[in-house]
Amino acid sequence: MPPRRPLPFFYGWVIVATAFMTMAVAVNARTAFSLLFPPILDEFGWARGVTAAAFAVGFLGGTLYAPFIGILMDRLGPRVLFPAGILLVSAGLALATAVRQPWQLYATLGVLVTGGSMAVSTSGTRSSCRPGDRALAPTDPCLTMKGYAISA
Repeated sequence: MPPRRPLPFFYGWVIVATAFMTMAVAVNARTAFSLLFPPILDEFGWARGVTAAAFAVGFLGGTLYAPFIGILMDRLGPRVLFPAGILLVSAGLALATAVRQPWQLYATLGVLVTGGSMAVSTSGTRSSCRPGDRALAPTDPCLTMKGYAISA
């Protein structure tokens, strides 16, 4: 077997770029509801309040999830929680294509996408708060300054 040639760049930047893109999609999936709101209203003809409740369910669920995500982060770490969050966001977005009733919208975009998004953003934030991991702080667009402040 021939000897391996070193990469022309630091491989850690591949990790940072992958984390940035993954977290950008996961976090913005939670907050993109305002873009989805008019097409959902047009498609289903539901009342604005019924449709907007999915956004409220998501943020209420996020408030309830936060302590449990923190406990899971301490016990399992980001290597487990990050992929689990990605699976939840993916499942929520995939299942949202089959929505026919308001409760299904609440379950998919409200519960699954929000829970997964919080797990992903918490995973990136925790790993960026350790000294030496400052490069990962910008991967969470909502918490960039917090990540830099804590890791400094």
